[in-house]
Amino acid sequence: MARWYRLSTVALILLVLWSCGTGRSLEGQAAEVKSGPGRFTKDNNGVITDSVTGLDWYINPNPHNTWTQAKAWAENLTVAGGGWRLPTLNELKTLYQKGASAVHMDPLFQLPGAYVWSGDLKDASFAWGFAFYSGLEGFHAVNYGFGRVALAVRSHR
Repeated sequence: MARWYRLSTVALILLVLWSCGTGRSLEGQAAEVKSGPGRFTKDNNGVITDSVTGLDWYINPNPHNTWTQAKAWAENLTVAGGGWRLPTLNELKTLYQKGASAVHMDPLFQLPGAYVWSGDLKDASFAWGFAFYSGLEGFHAVNYGFGRVALAVRSHR
């Protein structure tokens, strides 16, 4: 029994480490988008506007989304006139602000998790995402959803 418990613990730790990303980090890189007071504003309808990039963001409250579910949710979102999609990996990286909050993004973003899907596919079976808790990008199977968050984005209207 003790051996099974130890093996299970090791397997769980390896799974958690694997889910953190492929190791490409933003640490030590110059930020492409500077943050500052008033960069983000949140409307009563929940739309968060980024005054630097000109993008609108909307948060899916579901903490467990497969990539396919996230994509369908974003494309069918009608809040504030629609026109939403999943963000690119580069668009997600513009939200990363080391030390701004526990998940390293502006506190206006109250996400139900810290790993966010992008709309970028690695291939037909895997999609890219960004782990805000670590600053790492990585890919996962499009049918994997545990702890995967969806953000919708569009150009500001």
